[in-house]
Amino acid sequence: MEIDKNRLDELRLGAITAMDGVWFMAVEEKYGLEAALELDVKAWKNYGMAIFKRSAGMLGIKLDPGSPPGMEKIGLLFETLCRVDGTESETTFNGNTCSFRILRCAWWDNLVRSGRTGLVPCEDVDNAIFAHYLQKLDPSLKIEAVHSRPRGDGFCEWIMSGKGAG
Repeated sequence: MEIDKNRLDELRLGAITAMDGVWFMAVEEKYGLEAALELDVKAWKNYGMAIFKRSAGMLGIKLDPGSPPGMEKIGLLFETLCRVDGTESETTFNGNTCSFRILRCAWWDNLVRSGRTGLVPCEDVDNAIFAHYLQKLDPSLKIEAVHSRPRGDGFCEWIMSGKGAG
């Protein structure tokens, strides 16, 4: 008996968030929450950039610090990063701004299931890593969190803006 491709894809999606969770809790148990958060942000900064580089290559997007890819391509890269772990997102554009919205978050779902929503400041982690990603992709862009599940909103949303937007 074999697992079909769709079920295997489900298993892979869950494996990413499960590994992140058990890794985080192991670091937290040994070194404390503050150290676990610090290492988590560092790991996610590196992971996200690796996924951006791989997906940019697959999508034919050139990542060159001297010639940023443009806001629509950056939005596509953010959406692709989310799709890797099963998170559902969307980007919309309005003039020189881009809304990046998380509609369903695999990470938040895991925090809810584990009863850790009040303990792990996922918004702070996301703010740090998303700002890092933008700095690497296009330093002229800024990002601001405007909605957050941890603050009681039904979704998370960031607004990206700057000269590269539009």
